[in-house]
Amino acid sequence: MSSDPIVRALRDDEVGAWLRVRNAAFGSAADPGDPEVAKAVAWRVPYIRVVEAEGRLAAAATWYPYPAWIGGALVPTGALASVATAPEARRRGHVRALLRAGFEELHEAGVGWSGEHPFDPRFYDAFGYRRVPSSVVLELPFDRLPGRARDVDAVPVAPDDPDLRAIRRAFASRRSFTLDRDTPEGLGAHADGMPARWRDLFEAPSATASPVHAYRCEGGYAIVATEGFGTDGVLHVVDAAWTDPAGRARVLALLTAWDGQTGRVRLELPTDDPLARRDADERSRPRTPLQMRIVDVKAALTPLRAPEPAAGTLILELRDASAPWNDGRWRVTVAPDGCTVDPTRETPDVTLDVGALVALLAGTTPAALIASGEAEGSAGAMHRLHALTLDHPPFLGLADHF
Repeated sequence: MSSDPIVRALRDDEVGAWLRVRNAAFGSAADPGDPEVAKAVAWRVPYIRVVEAEGRLAAAATWYPYPAWIGGALVPTGALASVATAPEARRRGHVRALLRAGFEELHEAGVGWSGEHPFDPRFYDAFGYRRVPSSVVLELPFDRLPGRARDVDAVPVAPDDPDLRAIRRAFASRRSFTLDRDTPEGLGAHADGMPARWRDLFEAPSATASPVHAYRCEGGYAIVATEGFGTDGVLHVVDAAWTDPAGRARVLALLTAWDGQTGRVRLELPTDDPLARRDADERSRPRTPLQMRIVDVKAALTPLRAPEPAAGTLILELRDASAPWNDGRWRVTVAPDGCTVDPTRETPDVTLDVGALVALLAGTTPAALIASGEAEGSAGAMHRLHALTLDHPPFLGLADHF
């Protein structure tokens, strides 16, 4: 007699079975019997959830507890990755069960947000995720960059240089959905105690690329590697950050030092960066999209602070088919010291679904959501929510892909 599928945590002795499901789903060749492979994935085990069906692992997903900056607040998130179903067990609702169980677990832990990099955004749309702007990857000839390297004082630095962390934190905290690399929980760490995300930046971006090096200037840094030489060569900017406009100008000027050694530069910028706005139409390259979801509306909104003109109260009717604890009406008071969110039966000022609320907090204007039919009600009330993150536009670089 067959048993019903169950969702549960992966056990330590099931890493091999999990790798076989993952290999079949993604075409990976990781050897389940290789001790080095097992060691490399061991830290992930506490975050992996599986579906067991007929006594076998049928599907799996990983929910990394990555902290992220959202609207100026550092908050925990559930970063969804490695969603895989064994080929013989597909289209039986296993991923749906994994997602709903994951949402419930995050909700019970007080986590407000989840993000993921989808194979097809339409699939995750059905579960309340919404694609948000993340970055623009540009490939440019060096003459498109402003400034000259000879005008910049730069020094090579080691991966553990403390100024890199300080510059990156200043850069990340002005954005939304940008991961924090310095909080150790859930990030994995090397023997020297440095979070793995910093160390991983110093791995070559391809098998034919040079070793990776970091260069710091006043107010900024660039972590780079070269691939090839001459006109066909590429300078890969693995990661870059700056504290202010002057730091940005120095970092971009610094990159021209490789003009001649390579023929062009590949770098990633926020979508609102002036260089991205100017050259994205002609010189952008494909990148993996980012989708975000509000898992718990109260936990998601409470840490966000409103600019003084936006302070006030609104009644939000939120529709959420996959997270029933969100579905309903909420009295939301936005204030400079944070939000309060409480259930209510009052007449709503705003009605929208959870994906539209994500879009509103990721920069889509109230007018656009009303015009598309994704939201109904008072544009003024929606502007109160929109203002919570308006000064912290989205950015999540490929260096922090999960």
